Parts: sequence; structure tokens; C-alpha cells
Amino acid sequence: MKMDQNLVAPCGMNCNLCIGHLREKNRCNGCSSGKSLLRKSCSNCYFRKCDYQKGFCYQCEKFPCTRLKKLDLRYKTNYKMSMIDNLHFIKKEGLDSFLKQEEQKYTCPNCGNILSVHRDFCIFCKKKINA
Repeated sequence: MKMDQNLVAPCGMNCNLCIGHLREKNRCNGCSSGKSLLRKSCSNCYFRKCDYQKGFCYQCEKFPCTRLKKLDLRYKTNYKMSMIDNLHFIKKEGLDSFLKQEEQKYTCPNCGNILSVHRDFCIFCKKKINA
């Protein structure tokens, strides 16, 4: 499964890996989609509405801001993923390279589908993923 560039959020979240996007029912189409297709938490997202937003957060003079640091800490603690690290990688290596790396890291070795960063198992084949 190929990852969509349009599903990388300004904050560095790869929405290709989000359970809201991967699930079958009430599927979210990512931050770039129309407001009616977003989960409520995503449509109210601070980073989507940020006054400084002109692309990715790394382009902001306040990068990394306090809110991004808090979000990053939550994701590092709960999901072993860093949005700030993602943004540094995108800035240095580009979006294509970032997504290639993400595909290698988050492809289920059992069924080949994309893994959710929010689960410790593949939502498609139910195989437990070792971190």
C-alpha cells in the first residue's frame, strides 16, 4: 500500500498511519480533506488553525512551539513516534523520503497493509506487532 503525501499533517503527523484514517467505518480522510470528512478532534486541531501556518510547522519561526512539544511528548510516550523528529526528517530529506521510510517501518510483515501508529497490532490481520 502506498502512502499519500496529502495525508501528512502540518504538525508532522502521518495521517496515513492514523486509526481514524485506516478504519472502515466513519473513515477520516486526513487534515487536507474537506471539513465534513474530518473527525471532530481533527477539525478543531490547533495546528490546522494556527496563525503562523504556511505549510509544515518546521517553517514557523516558533518551531517547535509549546503545543507541538506537548503533542510530541504524548505521541512519544503513548505511540513511540515523534512528530518533531518527523518534521526534522521532512525538512532535511523531503516528503518523498519520509514516506518511503514510513512505508518500510509501518507495513505489516504478515499481510502487507499499513499499520496504525495507534495500535500494537495490525487492524487488518490482527497480528501483534513487536515494537
